[in-house]
Amino acid sequence: MIDGSTIEVAQGRGYLHHMKFDDVGQSFGALVRQARENRQWTQADLAKRLGALLSREVNPLAITRTEAGKRPVPLDEVAALAQLLNLELDPLFNPVRVPGSVVELEKRAAELREEIDQGHQQELQLMAAYASVNQQLRQLRTRRDETERELQAVERALKNASS
Repeated sequence: MIDGSTIEVAQGRGYLHHMKFDDVGQSFGALVRQARENRQWTQADLAKRLGALLSREVNPLAITRTEAGKRPVPLDEVAALAQLLNLELDPLFNPVRVPGSVVELEKRAAELREEIDQGHQQELQLMAAYASVNQQLRQLRTRRDETERELQAVERALKNASS
């Protein structure tokens, strides 16, 4: 089970052993919440889907408490949630170790923040360009439709004039 301070590995009804991990339950809960919200599912939606996958009823309150890191989560639920929400669990148990002094890490963090900011600015520019191109495309299509209607009217007038 995963809770805020302990992972209990279960076999049958008894627990084999306990492994201490700080904040694993809260981190897992945050992953579940973010993935659920990204899919625009309510906690009730997730409980229903989880219940269907596990072939048992899951109370939406269990999802609420899981997301808050307030409930031990049985390993079968952890696996089912990972499957339903396409969660990557390895970082919870094997966090990335970044070597370096505090000064080096602060410098690297600043560089990464700058890179993220630049990416965000590029994204905004592309979105603005997309909106502009999309508007031009709508105008072009509108003009084409108007031209086609006028051509049809002229061709009908020609047909009537020659009859």
